[in-house]
Amino acid sequence: MDKFLIKKAKSHFYKTFLKRKNPFYPYLLRHVSEAEKWAKKILSLYPQADKTIVLVSVWLHDIDQEVEKNGGDHAVASEKEARSFLSSLGVDSSIIERVAHCVRSHRNRDVKPKTLEAKILAAADSASHFTDIVYVVHLADGIKTYVEGKIERDFRDVSIFPELSKEIEPLYRAWKELIKIWPYKG
Repeated sequence: MDKFLIKKAKSHFYKTFLKRKNPFYPYLLRHVSEAEKWAKKILSLYPQADKTIVLVSVWLHDIDQEVEKNGGDHAVASEKEARSFLSSLGVDSSIIERVAHCVRSHRNRDVKPKTLEAKILAAADSASHFTDIVYVVHLADGIKTYVEGKIERDFRDVSIFPELSKEIEPLYRAWKELIKIWPYKG
């Protein structure tokens, strides 16, 4: 495991976040730390996975969330930023490609995670939503329908790993019940 590269990615995330004064997602700092906890948990179940690729990807997967407020896709923008950052460090192109795939596919939308490392990032990102405040933030913004769909997508992504799905299922059910009674306007 390349602890130096992981530390550089984490530092780059914090510097980028502070520089942009990202008001779009005030919970982003918490979210990425929570995603890292889940990634480490999944990595403990899959020791054959490349820990460096996964943990560098965790810190870069949401680095350009700001683009969302303008209607862009943060996975596309974050992939571009990850490539640029890793290139500036002189990282081997094969590592850059592997991280770029993880970052780009973490939403499991138009690009699906193909590698074990990309699947771990997608599942860790989604699992973190169940154990942090992302749903509450979106519910407070009045977008209940979006949250209902997001919970389903997140549980789908967590289910890539059956043992993780089993652990998250009680949270999934609890969030669904909470959303039913959420004080929603419009």
